[in-house]
Amino acid sequence: MTKTEILINRIKEKESFYDVAFLCEDFETFIDEVAEWGVDHISQVDFDDPDLNLEQLDTFFASFGCTPSNPHPCSKYATATVYQGA
Repeated sequence: MTKTEILINRIKEKESFYDVAFLCEDFETFIDEVAEWGVDHISQVDFDDPDLNLEQLDTFFASFGCTPSNPHPCSKYATATVYQGA
């Protein structure tokens, strides 16, 4: 199993990681979110490991529906929309 697969499998297994992953558009966003908990690796795989397949990780996060071009409304990728009236 590759380091990328190990990381993806652990995210799927751990509810708190999975919940965050569901809202993230890409791996970079996931790293930013879990860093707030002091997490910089999962299952002994460092987030900056050069063996990680970043394209595969970004595809995994995009599979939940949020992407940089279709971001979660609270995402760093979202643009502000002002609604006037009701």
